[in-house]
Amino acid sequence: MMKNPINNLSDQELELYNHASLLDGTMEGRTQQLVESAVFHVYRGVHRSYLDLFLNSDDNETKLEVLKRLIFLNWYSMVEPSCYTGIGDLDRSTVFDSYSILNEYLAEDKIDTELKWMLSYYASWDYTILEFSENKLEALTKFVKAVDCSVSHAPKNQLLNGTMVNRGQMGVYWMSRN
Repeated sequence: MMKNPINNLSDQELELYNHASLLDGTMEGRTQQLVESAVFHVYRGVHRSYLDLFLNSDDNETKLEVLKRLIFLNWYSMVEPSCYTGIGDLDRSTVFDSYSILNEYLAEDKIDTELKWMLSYYASWDYTILEFSENKLEALTKFVKAVDCSVSHAPKNQLLNGTMVNRGQMGVYWMSRN
């Protein structure tokens, strides 16, 4: 049975994450090992592949799932040290393009409840988004600035069992938070 492209990308993410998580040493030493083993480079390609999958898909459910993963990777690459995640310096144009798509989704009210709470949570680190959206992406900037950061937007102990399985590093992160 052939896996679909989104599952292939999820599997690649988990391999890269597992490689990064098994490394020992200082942050600098781990980073050097990830550079030498091309993990950052490969992860950058995975990130771009998610965007390509979004752009080439006709299925709205797939597009929404891919968008969630793109936005997670954009955010996570800026808040968590790359030596622990394997997510290095992502391509800025891919980051901006995914935020542009998210901006359209917000403007057209096409995000679901899950993406809304994810984005509300990520917006607590507003610098990770505003750097790309401010004065460019009106709906996204408005959303981020409207989030009340004094409220936790993560659904603690509310995720249904299995909800985050096979969803790449986004799934690993949210399962660890639940």
